[in-house]
Amino acid sequence: MSKFYRSMIFVLALGFVATGCGAPGQDIESNAQTIDSGTEGGFKPYVNPRLNSALDSIFERGSDSNTRWSVEVLAFGPSGEKLSFYGRDVGMAVKPASTMKIMTSWTAFQKFSSASEIGSEKFKYMREMMKYSDNDMAENVLSWCGGTQATYEMLNNFGIQKSSGLRIVDGSGLSYDNRLAAHDFVQVLTSIRASNKMRAFRALLPVGGVDGTLAGRLGNVNGTVAAKTGTLTTDPTTSLSGFADSRSGWQIVFSMLGDSVPSVDGGRNTIDAAVVEIINTLNYLPEKAQSVADQ
Repeated sequence: MSKFYRSMIFVLALGFVATGCGAPGQDIESNAQTIDSGTEGGFKPYVNPRLNSALDSIFERGSDSNTRWSVEVLAFGPSGEKLSFYGRDVGMAVKPASTMKIMTSWTAFQKFSSASEIGSEKFKYMREMMKYSDNDMAENVLSWCGGTQATYEMLNNFGIQKSSGLRIVDGSGLSYDNRLAAHDFVQVLTSIRASNKMRAFRALLPVGGVDGTLAGRLGNVNGTVAAKTGTLTTDPTTSLSGFADSRSGWQIVFSMLGDSVPSVDGGRNTIDAAVVEIINTLNYLPEKAQSVADQ
């Protein structure tokens, strides 16, 4: 990182510190102002044996005896349809790695009104943090918000049904002691999608084949995946959580967390293959498809 760039980060950090977290008359939003909606319900199961078999095979090939996958995918149709698309140990809490930054960023969106204003200094700081997964910046953001307690409060305020093993110890996901399940992430992401801050939050995320930590991945579905990556190299962990769109107008909210995968590269390849399989299926999914018999 250049001296100039470090200076710019410092200036932006001062802007955050100047507004503080919780001081009277400063740039803080109350829960009543920031909670747009809770997690949506009413999802119908998507019955497609071919897809389930294909995805099961992908995750099994990307595993050894130590690997634990927590995966959940929800699909939203162009006419308001909601499908429970795929799941694998959705409530099992595992190491989330840098996907933890989703929780940190959404917490900051609740604390600072200008954090969700595209183009603001706070927004640009957080976008840099998310696009390139900067751990120090993530810890700064969480510190400004009041620490891990602020993240727990965010989950409670949104009515998130926390997994039994959930544990948050930092804002970056760098700690190997963090534990979250795919269902924890999907509930938060679904709440984000239903909020009036969705556009701003999605703009923070790396885009597959385009920029950030996804610039070299998912290029065969360019521009359709906006998601936060996660990697831990010791006891390898790979993860990806976010949003993806299909040509047919369907959108997915997903979280794929691979704990103790055989290798980082193998874990990433597994996740990418699963995402591509899902998007390719959605590309040919007709409107209002709720089971394989509807296709």
